[in-house]
Amino acid sequence: MNMAPYWLVRLNDVLMWLNPVLGLIAVILALLTIAAAAERFPRNAVSSVAYNYPARARRPVNVLASAECARPVLPPELRDLRLYD
Repeated sequence: MNMAPYWLVRLNDVLMWLNPVLGLIAVILALLTIAAAAERFPRNAVSSVAYNYPARARRPVNVLASAECARPVLPPELRDLRLYD
């Protein structure tokens, strides 16, 4: 009377085979996702010229103040509510 029902034993056997199959499917999907992301990655983002270029020739880029994004102006009611975040 203390034994598991037959259907439960059979279900356990099926799940034992199903678990590795689901793991294999997950690995295949992960590899496909990585391959799709690799297609979008720029191949020549960093060229070898950048490493050989003299350091004195590199200088920071000056950005005009008018080109920067303007800060949004909040109404006074919302500005007061910002303190409660």
